[in-house]
Amino acid sequence: MSTFGSTFGDRHNFSTFEAFKNVSDLTKPIQQHLIKVYSTLAVLCLLTAAGSYAHITGLFLFGGGLLSFLVGLVSLIGISFLPDTPNNKNIRYGLLFNFAFMEGLSIGPLIDHALNINSSGQIVLLATTFTSLIFGSFSLSSLLSNKRTFIYLGGILASAVSMLFWMAFFNAFIGSKLLYTAELYLGLFVFCGYVIYDTQLIVYRATLGSRDVVRHTLELFIDLIAIFVRILYILIKNSEEKENGRRKRNNRRNQYSAY
Repeated sequence: MSTFGSTFGDRHNFSTFEAFKNVSDLTKPIQQHLIKVYSTLAVLCLLTAAGSYAHITGLFLFGGGLLSFLVGLVSLIGISFLPDTPNNKNIRYGLLFNFAFMEGLSIGPLIDHALNINSSGQIVLLATTFTSLIFGSFSLSSLLSNKRTFIYLGGILASAVSMLFWMAFFNAFIGSKLLYTAELYLGLFVFCGYVIYDTQLIVYRATLGSRDVVRHTLELFIDLIAIFVRILYILIKNSEEKENGRRKRNNRRNQYSAY
């Protein structure tokens, strides 16, 4: 579900020349809107962590599987179709929180696998730290940039996401480790770009009067989870390769000692 952000077509609706000319500092109403967005994002991260914990500890019978994916998908569709009105506010927030929890259940098996490799949780902790640093750095640099030139990254990033999809599709039949590695690193690079793009797009929408906290938070949350999952995959892959290399060296030493 981490790539659901590409389904929101209105990401590209604000890529106009006016965005390029916007060099004004963030006004107080926009700052207040961003505070709400990032505060809600922090709540979503906690709910995702709770969802992952629920899967690892077996608190939910269905755990992280097809059912959690479908429930999260329904929540995502509900958010996209319900307009941002006072009457729909509580429902949309509820769907957003449910989506975050279901996302936690969905990535629970991956986190559980990382804990099986390293029971101390070092891999998960490193992935969380790297994700926070990357997301924070790119988001902050986007906010500090007066010119909203990064909005024009939308078309390039959308094309890159499409390429990632086809890479994953073909690799499902080929099973190439090289293609898998390329997909991981390219995907990480692409969603780092989406952090900059979505952050500036949120600011620009806010200047036009849009205060849809749920939609704006959701877009950043999808970027954040996509980065976390890819970093975790990379760390798991590197850890497994190191462990396999260590086992091979030990086997060779045992063979030599037998002579």
